[in-house]
Amino acid sequence: MADKNEQTLSFSERCGEFLTRHRKPIIIILGAVCVVVAIALAASAVTARGAKNASTETETIISEWTDLRSKNSEDMMAQEDALVEKLEKQAASNGRTYAGFRAYTTLGEIYVLRKDWEKALTAYQKAGEVLPKAYTAGIAYFNAAACADELQQHEKALELYTLSAASDDFPLKPRALFNIGRLEESLSHSDKAVEAYTKLTELYPDNDWALLAKSRIIALSIQ
Repeated sequence: MADKNEQTLSFSERCGEFLTRHRKPIIIILGAVCVVVAIALAASAVTARGAKNASTETETIISEWTDLRSKNSEDMMAQEDALVEKLEKQAASNGRTYAGFRAYTTLGEIYVLRKDWEKALTAYQKAGEVLPKAYTAGIAYFNAAACADELQQHEKALELYTLSAASDDFPLKPRALFNIGRLEESLSHSDKAVEAYTKLTELYPDNDWALLAKSRIIALSIQ
């Protein structure tokens, strides 16, 4: 139904609707190297096992939370608070691992559902910092930016959308670039807004967000 409505809106109406809606010695040396390698391999194996266990523990907690949400029991909030405490411990103890990322993003989701945008923003930003070179960082930073948007923290949102757009292989990069332009507009930085919109149209000329960006460039040029 939403897609149908999108199709019936005129281009300018879509743009206006959007702007309103979207606020990581040789032998001795050789022997030493072998020892180091052996230690490294052993440590790696231990680390791998630890990471696997941490991931399993985290996913178990997430599964418990999912089941809890589906049951919608009377004491759901108290049970959810207990799971939040477990997730916070998992996130804090697993550093730069996928388990840590999952824990933080789930915390972000929980806080979004509670409309606790400050805590959601913090959780998603930490998720991005856990694995900064992974494409998942882009997703985490994008979500953090959306929370900052909800809080009307435009400069913070701009910073986070910029981080998400800089993430390799992030699938929503066009949308992040558009939001950068939108926020620059809201901060009365017309030149920077045009720069962001132009970058979007050059990198993704056939994307729907690029079409919206072109309309904003035109609108800004006649102001």
